This record gives sequence, C-alpha cells and structure tokens, in this order.
Amino acid sequence: MDQENSSGTRQHGLPEFKIANLFEDVAILKEVQALTAKIEEIDPKLEKEENKKLHKLVEEKFKDRISI
Repeated sequence: MDQENSSGTRQHGLPEFKIANLFEDVAILKEVQALTAKIEEIDPKLEKEENKKLHKLVEEKFKDRISI
C-alpha cells in the first residue's frame, strides 16, 4: 500500500485540515487571517524560499480548484 497504513488512511507530513469552532477558535482564526493577508501581500505567488512548502501544500490540496 503506497503511503497507507493498515487502516487504509494516507499518511502525510501534515495532518488533514480540520474545521474550526468559530466560538472557541476566534483568536487563532484572526491571527491566521492576518498572517495570510501578510503573506499574500509580500509573496502572492508563494515563490520565496520560506513559502515553498506552503506553495506545495496549496497546490496539493487545491489542485483542481486554483492555480498559483
């Protein structure tokens, strides 16, 4: 089984995205929103070295929906 464990779930370097609880997670969501805006302003195509892993993750997760 290619990169799968005995339960049949894929193993990655990062866990799958989870849905946030808007009431409990509002502070971290605002922090992520601000960081996202900063990254988008500085490196919209995620070409800088420090954003290459993020670029790869975005491509893998959203390959059928967006292109960067």
